[in-house]
Amino acid sequence: MINDSLLRGLGDQLGRFIGDAAAREDMQKSLETIVQGAFARLDLVTREQFDAQLGLLRQAREQIDRLEEELARAQQRLTELERDRE
Repeated sequence: MINDSLLRGLGDQLGRFIGDAAAREDMQKSLETIVQGAFARLDLVTREQFDAQLGLLRQAREQIDRLEEELARAQQRLTELERDRE
């Protein structure tokens, strides 16, 4: 869900304060688990997922616009037919 390089970078930055390599590695793994859990609870999406949904919404909006125009034309034809019958 979240970019692994971001987590590694954050872990590396915090790890500079810990001299022991084993403790640093444990801290980085713990941090990664905590951050992933926090982001999972936030129900976030990736930029790619967001862009894909945005594209689908644009397509849907375009289709709705076309259908509204078609409906308006059909209503106009119906009105004209009703007028011609009178």
